[in-house]
This record gives sequence, structure tokens and C-alpha cells, in this order.
Amino acid sequence: MRLFVGLDLPAEIKQALLKFQSELRLLGVNGSFKSLDNFHITLEFLGELDVSRIPALTETLSRVASNYKPFNLNIVGLGAFPSFERPHTLWTAVNGSLTELNRLRDELHSELRNKSFELEERQFKPHVTMASRPNFDNIDISVVQSAMLGEFLVKEVVLFESRAIGGKRVYTDLFKAGLEP
Repeated sequence: MRLFVGLDLPAEIKQALLKFQSELRLLGVNGSFKSLDNFHITLEFLGELDVSRIPALTETLSRVASNYKPFNLNIVGLGAFPSFERPHTLWTAVNGSLTELNRLRDELHSELRNKSFELEERQFKPHVTMASRPNFDNIDISVVQSAMLGEFLVKEVVLFESRAIGGKRVYTDLFKAGLEP
């Protein structure tokens, strides 16, 4: 099973992101735009795991999530990996209670590593992917670089399965660990 841990987004945020994609297209931006169902914030990519690892994974998610109270995040602006000059991914930034988000992600990372999960060690940069392989040569995107797309309350951490179905990535939530109210 190909798995990752992330934050799902409320329907109204997903709709705002879809509208933002339309604005980008109207400006002339091309690329492989993500579908509404695939908008999320990745906290930890786990890769291919045997199903036997899921109980340890869900127990860890539940334990870590219970250490946090719900917190607010907002989705704003436009960025590119690795840069606007050589983009391979367009994304929107995540702002708000970043201290809480980073603490949650760091504790999750540490606990999963302690349970012998193989994890990526690159710096965490919270974002929502909008498009891959974008092309916006000779297009002024400065008008959308600081667009405010919405705010939401993080109430749970989700274990997602990623599968290729009909040539497209489909993300299914397998488990949700609620933050303590």
C-alpha cells in the first residue's frame, strides 16, 4: 500500500482552490492541474508499506494527535518548487498557526521514525499542490501571488492511501485521528 499522512481540507477550501485554478488558467497558465479530491497538506510521505504496519501507524497517529488542540491554518498565495524560474510544481502556501503545525509534524516524524518507518528527511514546507509541470512563460502571475483562499480549523490527521486508477492518482482516507477538543 502506498501511504501518506496529511491534513484533509474542508469542501469550501477545496472549492476556493478549484476557482483559483480557473483563474490561473484564464491568465494562460498550463500544466497538469490537480483534481478537487486530491487537495491536501502532506505531513509525512510513507511510501509503499505492508498492510501489517497499519496498526502501529494508526496507534502512533492517534497518540500524537491527542497531544494537540485544534488550530487554524489559512491558504494563501502562489509558490513554485524549486523556483518560479524553473518550476516543476505550483502550490499555495499554508499560513496561520504554523508553530502548532510544525510541532505536530515534527512529533509525528519523530514517533514514526522511532517505530522504524522509513521517512524522507527533507525540510517540511507546508503547501497544497495546484499543478505539476506548469508553464507560465511570459505571463504576469504577480496578480495572484498573494491571493487569500480561505481559513480552516485543523481537527484531525488523516492516513491516506494513494492508488493509480485509470492513469490518475486517487487518495482514499483510511484512518482519521482527531485532535483533542
